[in-house]
Amino acid sequence: MTPGYADLILSALRRRPERTAFRFTGDDGTKHTWTYGETAERIERTAAAFGRLGLMPGNGLALLCGPNPQAFTVMAAACLAGLRYTALHPLATADTDRTVLCDSASDYLVVDDTRFAARARPDGTKAITLAELDRIAADTHPGPNDPRGPALYLFYTGGTTGEPKGVMLRDRSLLANAWACSTWAWPPDTRFLITTPMSHAAGLLVAPGLLHGAGFELHPSFDADRVIDAIEHDGVSATFVVPTMLYTLLDHPRLPAADLSGLNWVLYGAAPAAPARLAQAQRLLGPVLSQHYGQAEAPNALTVLDPAQHRDDPNVLGSCGRPMPGVEIALLDPHGRHVPAGEPGELCVRGPLVMDGYWNKPEQTAIALDGGWLHTGDVAREDDTGLITIIDRIKDTIITGGFNVYPREVEDTLATHPAVAASAVYGTPDPHWGEAVTATVVLRPGQQATPADLTDHVRAHKGALWTPKLLHLADSLPLTALGKIDKKTLRNQP
Repeated sequence: MTPGYADLILSALRRRPERTAFRFTGDDGTKHTWTYGETAERIERTAAAFGRLGLMPGNGLALLCGPNPQAFTVMAAACLAGLRYTALHPLATADTDRTVLCDSASDYLVVDDTRFAARARPDGTKAITLAELDRIAADTHPGPNDPRGPALYLFYTGGTTGEPKGVMLRDRSLLANAWACSTWAWPPDTRFLITTPMSHAAGLLVAPGLLHGAGFELHPSFDADRVIDAIEHDGVSATFVVPTMLYTLLDHPRLPAADLSGLNWVLYGAAPAAPARLAQAQRLLGPVLSQHYGQAEAPNALTVLDPAQHRDDPNVLGSCGRPMPGVEIALLDPHGRHVPAGEPGELCVRGPLVMDGYWNKPEQTAIALDGGWLHTGDVAREDDTGLITIIDRIKDTIITGGFNVYPREVEDTLATHPAVAASAVYGTPDPHWGEAVTATVVLRPGQQATPADLTDHVRAHKGALWTPKLLHLADSLPLTALGKIDKKTLRNQP
């Protein structure tokens, strides 16, 4: 059998058996360290334990796990054993679990019942606790009859616009992701802090990190104080953040005086970031920013803007960089024709990174992969230097008075006002305009501005068409389980 994703992981771990792979704190407050060698042994023993449970290649396994290395080792063991693997989101609900478990046809759920007791006994799916799986694995020696097969990772989308869809990532896509992400500017001896769920983008950063000999520090959630402490005192040199987390860190009162000399890489993505806020981050954090763009259907590695490419130019900071090696990107109009340089078009991609399709959803797969391209649903422009800028999601485009308004353009303009911490712009029904440009804005701590101040700012810097007709001030913006701004909730608010 051709070596797959799990074989790549095991190879990387065996090259440096004494190096530290993971550091984390248990539920009892005890600090733990796993070496590369120990992590490799756990993966192989866990794959063997799946055989003892009666699981065979092609069977389905789901995992519900908190912020510990088992979120990685169980996934890697499932890929090694040829199981159909699904991660349940730690911040989801029991109802969502049932939907995903049913859709994925999972035969077993492995669950951390110390953290998720209320979700540990789903109807219709066998369940085993993480502790019990560990006990079986510790008593199981890998052997020639252990289950082995090709990987199938069902990566479920957020489901904010409907039922979650299982994105099928096989060894081809997972290997392409690992190798592509390994070409990023990983600093030497990286100690990478993960504060976001390893069931999503952060988990796919581990394999390329292992190829570089990186170690991973795991926190239970994002907390700006703890992040600063980890940089100042625990040797953390790199981390991944979504824009809302970056903004929280930038506005934290401790940051200006913090010793950030050990921080040399901040990877950000998952949603567009305002150029004004990225310029602020450059000033406060130094030349450490690196952006990646992808989506569940082609994870993490479609484009990149490395630290050396970040400069104080709104056109650069507003972009998502240039295509990654091995990825072909085209901007197409609704008829599948290439748009001229500088004109907006749907960002479409093809290459080994792209998913096989949606699990048991042939019609939606055909739409997403129409014409041999993955249609991302993102509207983008490409300039004459190859820089690609994501303008917005097609579904988020506001049609007001017959004109298209892309919310991100308004959000970036609002971000240049000194009082604005974050904003969300979206369309709401309007009897005259069809849709009204509407904004919800969070102000920075200690700053003041009225809705009229902010609409005047947009009118002066962008124009009347982009000026919100409704603008609300709020203490915070609703977020999805992935830390993205939840515009669906905002649209439905009275």
